Amino acid sequence: MQPSPRPAFPIVSTDRGDRRSVARRLRLPAIAAAVALAACNQPAPDTTQSATATTQTTTVAPAAAPTAVLWNNGQSRPLDVQVAHANGTVLQLTSLQSRDTATAVGVRVINGHRRDVDLNRFPNNRNGFLLLETGERLYLSPPAVNPRLTVPIDQTFEGELVFLGRLPPVKAAVLVLNDSMSGDGEHTAAPGFRIDLPLTAAAQPAAPAR
Repeated sequence: MQPSPRPAFPIVSTDRGDRRSVARRLRLPAIAAAVALAACNQPAPDTTQSATATTQTTTVAPAAAPTAVLWNNGQSRPLDVQVAHANGTVLQLTSLQSRDTATAVGVRVINGHRRDVDLNRFPNNRNGFLLLETGERLYLSPPAVNPRLTVPIDQTFEGELVFLGRLPPVKAAVLVLNDSMSGDGEHTAAPGFRIDLPLTAAAQPAAPAR
């Protein structure tokens, strides 16, 4: 009697313990493959957001604006200047201040003429200005409600004349009003004034009206 042929594959025992062992051996490669696949599917870190966050935290402080140089360091200085025109108008200068965008001259105008007088007869001709020693002119900016700077007869006007632009620390300047008008006419209703401003520490006497 010939022996039965040997099977091509080893026979797996049908015992319960052996089946569990085989099942565990079959599951291990599958679990390892799943773990590897999950690792491959993990999203890459967002470098764009990191770069953006880094950029946002970097700030550059703005450069400081240069400080304007003003006459008398921008402080108001009282003045005591008086000029009488031949037509009876008296102009007093009471203060001077240089600001960032304008220069203010405190004035008091006494109208002793027999008619109303205008200190800025032609508002569009730029006949009122501060003439600096450098040749620069700071032009008068008259109020909209009274562009001709009219002072009624026997009245007194008190306020500020505003000139466009800051007054730098110069040593000499002239206040000019009604530049094209008469400086000594007795009958004029538009008196012309040219007054030297006392810009130095020691005030100089005012020049007579032109």
